[in-house]
Amino acid sequence: MLPPHLKGYIQIATAAVLFGLIGIFVKLTTQMPLGSIIFYRLLFGLVAIALFFTCCRRLSELRPGQKKQYLLLLGLIQAGTMLSYFFAVKHTSVSIAVLLLYTAPVYVTLLSPLLLKEYINRRSISALVISIIGVILVIRPDTLFQDVDHTYLIGLAAGLVSGLLYGGMTLTSRYLKDYYTGTAQGAWALLITLLIFSPYSAAITAKVLLDNMAVLVLFGLLPTALALVLYLSGLMHVRAQNASIVALLEPVSAVVFAYIILSEPVTISMLAGGALILLGAVLVSRERPVEIAHE
Repeated sequence: MLPPHLKGYIQIATAAVLFGLIGIFVKLTTQMPLGSIIFYRLLFGLVAIALFFTCCRRLSELRPGQKKQYLLLLGLIQAGTMLSYFFAVKHTSVSIAVLLLYTAPVYVTLLSPLLLKEYINRRSISALVISIIGVILVIRPDTLFQDVDHTYLIGLAAGLVSGLLYGGMTLTSRYLKDYYTGTAQGAWALLITLLIFSPYSAAITAKVLLDNMAVLVLFGLLPTALALVLYLSGLMHVRAQNASIVALLEPVSAVVFAYIILSEPVTISMLAGGALILLGAVLVSRERPVEIAHE
């Protein structure tokens, strides 16, 4: 049987790989505005989690208890992360938006000692630096600064906000680990975000919805429900700053999926960056867990 902390790292790594499918599913949808894609992704993801709770007779886990306000905060942060990230994609590019989103480990590493009383050691700092360099090599932002118009600064600001909010989601979930399971956190976060995006439910016709039904259902099951539950469950046993570094596997998996499914090219720089990100994940996974008591 795997030690809890190692199981947590495996759950987070698996979730990161599944999150890497998000861009693939977005490209596979047709004739749908972005808000509608997000809404139906969340809808089918929430249905999947609800069925899981019902079949396993774990509905009692969803009962709000202590720290209810932080459950609301978790959902609001997730909604904000989605909005700012996709806004950055629209006004810059997918690559630069992903890079800015994955500045989250910087915020988590800097803020976790203040908010969660987690110490920063040399291994965490080393893994963070190695992984960030890896992300830069994978994304290659230096090739994207050539034809920049006046909308770039807006997209850049949104991308920086998405990274900050993504880090805030990790910190909030880690804080809630003593009060709610990862699955319960995922269910509440999906529900709150779904309500926020509910106006987009009527933005498409029934025919467009049916044409995209298979893609949307898989979108809700894999990189939404399953990935979110795995990630938040893994945070029960892994320090927030280390979890955010392991989650950097997402851009690597996104590159691999794009190559396999969409035939997008893979460069030496991407391979080198992927190797560095994996090295960072290995460094933090070898660290023994430290239980932190909330004050």
